[in-house]
Amino acid sequence: MRDKTICILPEIKKVGGPASFQRRFIREAANQQVTVHSDPTRQDIGAYLVIGAPRKFIPQLIRARLKNIPVVQRLNGMNWIHQVVPSDWLYDRKADFANFRLSQFRRHLASGIVYQSLFCRDHWNDVYGVLERKPECIIYNAVDLSRFKPRQDSPSSDLVKLLIVEGNLQYGSEFNLEQAVRLAQAVSARLRKDVRLQIAGNVSPEAQQKTLELVRGQSDRAEVEFLGVISQESLIQAENDAHLLFSAELHPACPNAVIEALANGLPVIGFDTGSLKDVVGDGGIVVPYGADAWKLERPVLEPLIDAAVAVIQNNLQYRQNARRKAETAFDLRDMTRAYLDFLLG
Repeated sequence: MRDKTICILPEIKKVGGPASFQRRFIREAANQQVTVHSDPTRQDIGAYLVIGAPRKFIPQLIRARLKNIPVVQRLNGMNWIHQVVPSDWLYDRKADFANFRLSQFRRHLASGIVYQSLFCRDHWNDVYGVLERKPECIIYNAVDLSRFKPRQDSPSSDLVKLLIVEGNLQYGSEFNLEQAVRLAQAVSARLRKDVRLQIAGNVSPEAQQKTLELVRGQSDRAEVEFLGVISQESLIQAENDAHLLFSAELHPACPNAVIEALANGLPVIGFDTGSLKDVVGDGGIVVPYGADAWKLERPVLEPLIDAAVAVIQNNLQYRQNARRKAETAFDLRDMTRAYLDFLLG
């Protein structure tokens, strides 16, 4: 079967997790002598890898199943935060419908499932039921370890830099920014140092304004800098200059930002929700949330502050742990090989 190609659908050209995965997978599969493309009309397709549940290609995928060509669905997490913090009516309906489409594709059209983490698999099984007699596997995301590389020392101790990297901090996710500001202020007070909280990602002007208002008047040693959506090169530089990454997302399925940080030798702290503890390992510190994260109750912050201080004070050791975790668990070559084995046998 390795003389067959893999058709990956849909072709994703945006910035972010699925697009990054697609580019990396296509490139590394070529290194392993397998062609991956997005042309469903080709006659040499040995398997389809479907990201999500694209409606446009349903007829081709049904025909593929009738010909016994594997149609494997790659599943991330599901939308949930809009059920706790309703935002725009149209966005909420789209989020619910997206979950429904994914679940229907998973149950009826996919011949096999790749879940991005143990948490991801268990969450889908809990909400939409276990799929009996349908092949499945768990393959975590990964990065090119030759591109994401750590610095050899610790950043300057004069200014402590806490970094957040999220694709979107909108539609209810702004809740996470409040916790990040509280963390930065507490770390500044505890260490008696200047702290800069850097936020990379898409943050609405309203959320930016609200975040800045939280900072003003609270501390003259903690500040916030919004980096916006930045290039991969700029992200690597920011992570090399930071002391830690605060993984602000709650219940992440398999956070690319965390894996990239670990590869860059950047320690990660966060709350024990979703797959975070599984992904981070000893490359940082993950602490109990202390409340009901599914309801966005306010967390108990003191353990997170302790974690941040410990990572900052032992930064070089945690940086070495972070890189080692990436090397053992998130090598792009290993991830690609696992996909090829599951898709083509």
